[in-house]
Amino acid sequence: MVRLKHRWILFETLFENTSHQDTSIDPLTSHDIYITVKESIQLNFGDYGRGCTSSSLNVKYYSPHTNIGLLRVSRDYYRMVWCALTFITQINSRSCTIRVLHVGGTIKQCQKLVIEYDREQLLENEDLNDI
Repeated sequence: MVRLKHRWILFETLFENTSHQDTSIDPLTSHDIYITVKESIQLNFGDYGRGCTSSSLNVKYYSPHTNIGLLRVSRDYYRMVWCALTFITQINSRSCTIRVLHVGGTIKQCQKLVIEYDREQLLENEDLNDI
């Protein structure tokens, strides 16, 4: 039996000209991210890219509060998905940039990195509030 190997892509969505306090905008869901990534793969790599990634691409987690998400993709095609993520400029007609924070072989390593990243962001915000 062959074991399927995956890569986990941890990413952050950075929106332009919006604040976290704006409640009039609908929050993104993991389904919105999934559809946008699939469209980006289709646009940039055509049917070949869509076919290669269709069976393994999965959004495991996305938080609309922190704008951090986790994708699972086949190990052979993670670079294709990473490239497609960087080409995304809008989601649901909202201008954005997607930044890949980490690519790992296990979900546990990505979880550790998210905790560390959130701590850094909290400390950074506390330092800005003290000024």
